[in-house]
Amino acid sequence: MSEGQILQLVALVMVLGLVLPGFIYYSKRLTKGAVLRNIAIWLALIFAAAVLYRVFG
Repeated sequence: MSEGQILQLVALVMVLGLVLPGFIYYSKRLTKGAVLRNIAIWLALIFAAAVLYRVFG
């Protein structure tokens, strides 16, 4: 692993550490169906962004 990849991994873990507590709090307030729907929407958006980046980036 190069130094740049290690820094990217550290940044990803830090973002996950910031987002995960909010997600857990938010998911406790909703029903399971709403949580799964929101996860599916976010995954679709991330997938679409990745495909667009791959095609145009």
